[in-house]
Amino acid sequence: MGLDDDRLMQRMYALDLIEKGFIGQNRGSAASDHQKILKKTLNLMTSKQMDAFKVASEPEEVKERYGATNFGRGCLMARRLVEQGVNMVQVNLGNNETWDTHQAAFPSLKNFLLPPLDHSLSALLEDLDASGLLDETMVVVVGEFGRSPKMGISTSGNGNDKNGRDHWPYCFTSIVAGGGIKRGYVYGKSDETGSAPVENPVHPRDLLATIYHAVGINPKTLVYNHLNQPRELVKGEAVLDLFA
Repeated sequence: MGLDDDRLMQRMYALDLIEKGFIGQNRGSAASDHQKILKKTLNLMTSKQMDAFKVASEPEEVKERYGATNFGRGCLMARRLVEQGVNMVQVNLGNNETWDTHQAAFPSLKNFLLPPLDHSLSALLEDLDASGLLDETMVVVVGEFGRSPKMGISTSGNGNDKNGRDHWPYCFTSIVAGGGIKRGYVYGKSDETGSAPVENPVHPRDLLATIYHAVGINPKTLVYNHLNQPRELVKGEAVLDLFA
C-alpha cells in the first residue's frame, strides 16, 4: 500500500536523523553523499510536477472518457505530463505481445486492441486540442510493422494458425497528429490487399525525419560516434506534405 504525504515525511525525517549520526565518524563521504541524493529525491517526490502522476484525482467523468484500461490511464497520465512540460512521453498498448496476432487475429483486434485505442486516443487528442497544447505537441501512433495480408500465411518462420496473421514489414499505417500536421489528411495508399504501398510510400526513417523536423531538429544534423566518425542523425527525408 502507498504512503500518504505525512507518513512519508515522517520516514524521511527519521532517515535523515540516522544518517546525520554517521557523518563525521570517520566513514568517508558515503553518508554525506547519500544525503545529497536523498534530498534531491525528496525534492523531486514532493514537487508540484509529481502531481501529474496522480491520475486518480481526475473527475470520474474524465476517467470514463479515457476508459478504465491500462492504455486509457496511460493516455490520461500522458496528457497530465505534457501539461507539466515533459518533452517526451511513451504510452504502450498491449501486454504479452497482444498485437502479435499469430492466433485469433480478428477477435483480438475487435475485443481487446482497437476499442481502447479508439476510446483513449480520441480523448487524448480532444483534450490536447481543447487546451491548445496539440498545436505544439506531436502525437505519433505506430507499431513495429504491419500484419500479413492473408490469414495463416507464414513469412517469419512463426507458427500461425489459420486465423492468425504474421509479421509484414512491407506495408503498415501510422497515425500522426498535432505539431502542425494537417487535420483529416491521408498520405499514401496501399494496394487492394494491403500488401505493398502503391502511392507515396514512406520509409520508417522518413517518418523519423518528419518527427525531427516537427520539433525543430534538422534530420541531416551530423552527430559523432565514439570513434569521432560523423553520422547523419537519420538518413531520411521529412514528409513536408503532412504539414499545414
